[in-house]
Amino acid sequence: MKSRHTPRKQAAATDWADINRRLEQTRMAIEELDEPGPERQQQILRERAAVLAKSADRVAAPEQPGQHLDVLEFMVAGERYAFETVHVDQVYPITPITPIPGVPDFVVGIIMAQGEVLSVIDLRLLLDLPISGLLDPVSIIALKSETMEFGILAEQIVGIESMPRDAIERNMPSLADKAGTYLQGVSANRTAVLDAARLLADPRLAIDAGRQ
Repeated sequence: MKSRHTPRKQAAATDWADINRRLEQTRMAIEELDEPGPERQQQILRERAAVLAKSADRVAAPEQPGQHLDVLEFMVAGERYAFETVHVDQVYPITPITPIPGVPDFVVGIIMAQGEVLSVIDLRLLLDLPISGLLDPVSIIALKSETMEFGILAEQIVGIESMPRDAIERNMPSLADKAGTYLQGVSANRTAVLDAARLLADPRLAIDAGRQ
C-alpha cells in the first residue's frame, strides 16, 4: 500500500519592504501628532528661557558684591583692630623713626618708604588708648588715599579677613570717644573696624614731612 504524501502549502514570502514602508509611515504620523505648531514652539521657548533665567539668578545670588568687608586685622594696645584693605597701600616692617618737631604727640615721626617720606601715627595716642604694658610695634601699616598717605604702628599683623557687613555692630558706647569717632563697627570676634577713609580725610593728620 502506497502511502499518500500530501504536499505542504508554501507560505507566502514575507514582504519586508512593505513592512518597513508601513512602519516608516506610522513613525512619521506619530511625530506629526507630537510636533507642536509654531505658536506652541514659541511658548515652549519662552518657558525654557524663563526657567534658565531663574536658574541663573539663583547661581548669581551668592556673588552679589558688597555683602562682605575685606579687612586687614592687627593688634594695638592688646586689642584687635582692622582697616578695609582698599585703603591699605603697604605693610612695612618696623624701621627707625625720625622724630620731627612741632607736631601733635600722636605723630611719632617719619620714615623712608620706597623712596618716599611717610609720617607715622601712634593709634594709642590718637585714640586715647591705655599705654601701660604694651608690646613694641613690629610693623607699619601704610594707609593711602588720593590726597594723603601715612603709616600706623601695629604691635602684630593678624591677617586679612572677610566679614559680613550686616554682622558688624555699629553702636559700641564702651569705646573711648575718640575711638568711637573713627569707628566703622565691631565684628563678632570683637575686632574694631576703623574708618580709614575718615582718618585719611582728617586734616590733623596732614603732616608736613618736610619739617625736620
